[in-house]
Amino acid sequence: MLKKLAARLAITCAVAVGLIAGTGSAAFAADTWLILSDIDGRQVGAMQHVDDGDSFRVYDSLKDGYSVEGCLQAYAPRVGWTTVKCKNNDSGAGTYESFGFDVITGVPYRMRLCHALVPCAYQGFNE
Repeated sequence: MLKKLAARLAITCAVAVGLIAGTGSAAFAADTWLILSDIDGRQVGAMQHVDDGDSFRVYDSLKDGYSVEGCLQAYAPRVGWTTVKCKNNDSGAGTYESFGFDVITGVPYRMRLCHALVPCAYQGFNE
């Protein structure tokens, strides 16, 4: 009885891990978005990873006199999250600044988007 229960639990865990791993696979390669909103729900900025060409766009969405900073971060097991490249959009509301970075398959990445009046937001993705 105990062996059957342990086997069922192991199968259930394996299926769950497979589903989680499958949803983040490269087969679903597409653009990734990160939206940053203030406490009232107004969008103050956005960041986009354009998968075709590995470019990143940092959008300033709100005319408030503050810039938006978007960063690309990579994860290394013994180091943790490190910032690879950043772009500050101080061009004004309704504009975007861009930068390129060759994203490597198998490395966990995340985008970080910050604004002076709003806490930073993060969005992970894999190539």
